[in-house]
Amino acid sequence: MARRPSSKAFKREFPHIVEVAVPPRGLGKRLDAMHAFHTEREIKGCPGRGRRTDSQDYIRWYFADATIAVSFAVEFGGTLMKVTADD
Repeated sequence: MARRPSSKAFKREFPHIVEVAVPPRGLGKRLDAMHAFHTEREIKGCPGRGRRTDSQDYIRWYFADATIAVSFAVEFGGTLMKVTADD
């Protein structure tokens, strides 16, 4: 069985986070488009741990490449996040 990389190792490999707000009824076809974004670029989709703040859910996607992360944020209305030790 393959071991999961440590949190620090994962963050080194995928240091760029895009956080997308989830609408009350979910992402629906937009989530399919997010997965297609990864497939079309032949990159691994790395959705991460989400969060909830003030009744708003967020999903996080992790990227190895800053340019691709920015493209994803622009296309899906996400926010590029800075990686911290607590993320």
